[in-house]
Amino acid sequence: MQVPLIATIATWLAMSIRMSIPLLYPSLGGLLSQKAGVYNFGLEGMMLCGAFFGYWGSYKTGNPWMGLLMAVACGALLGLLLAFTSIYLRVSQLVIGLGIGIFSLGLTGYLFRLFSTTSTGDVAPAAPLFPKVNFGFLKEIPYIGEILFTHDWMVYFALALVLVIAWFFYRTTPGLNFRAVGENPQVADTAGVNVILYRYLAVVISGALAGMGGAYLTVTQTAYFTENLSAGRGWIAISAIILGKFNPWGVLLACLLFGAADSGQMQIQFMNLGIPYQFLLMIPYIMAIIAMTGVVGKVRSPAAMGKPYIKN
Repeated sequence: MQVPLIATIATWLAMSIRMSIPLLYPSLGGLLSQKAGVYNFGLEGMMLCGAFFGYWGSYKTGNPWMGLLMAVACGALLGLLLAFTSIYLRVSQLVIGLGIGIFSLGLTGYLFRLFSTTSTGDVAPAAPLFPKVNFGFLKEIPYIGEILFTHDWMVYFALALVLVIAWFFYRTTPGLNFRAVGENPQVADTAGVNVILYRYLAVVISGALAGMGGAYLTVTQTAYFTENLSAGRGWIAISAIILGKFNPWGVLLACLLFGAADSGQMQIQFMNLGIPYQFLLMIPYIMAIIAMTGVVGKVRSPAAMGKPYIKN
């Protein structure tokens, strides 16, 4: 194997990790929500608002941490809206989720046009970004250093979050309660578990993580916001949950797979092989459709997912 090919593969793997992170945050958030029995169809809208307010907060304050905080708060508020309407008012989770997506698309587009265009027609400048973690000599290791030690802290935090959520679900009593609420809320309620509280917490945290995923796009990757920046990643995140069979480790692998497809189409465009770029852009979405149509095999979702709980 020639060295240039090894270098290309190393670059592709490093890009795959980075491209998977904006999917991993909302996927883990959606997993928490769905494990508790609430289908979060609003991930796309929560990501989009997180991306805009992450950019706006970082630009206005000059501090990406403030942008991230605003993105998380915005996502959590939208999660609270979803929780209140779907859990308390028992409105269709699908309708509310789609409504959040449409609302977020219109709101962020409107605010961005107000904010970005000045009287002279100039666009808003770049927002400050999070720096990459300095691993010292480790990043100088041939190929391995580029793949593992050239990322910002949000990449490593997302990967650690997978471990934490897996431990929480399968090694703690509150995690067991979360899963019980999504499987059989009546039995969980009889056992003394506050079904409503657990579902509220799950959806609010889900929104916060989706907001983080959106902020990752603007405070670590692009430094800019454009209308519809999330570009369907919230829907791909839902596909990753299904492809991962509602398991945190499976979700991680699914997000890495989508990230590899996304980074792969970018590298193929760079190679100028004569393939229309529109076809290459379709690759991640084709994979999402395959996952949603059940080609991955039989997937067992939480039994009470999408069903409002009515206390007897």
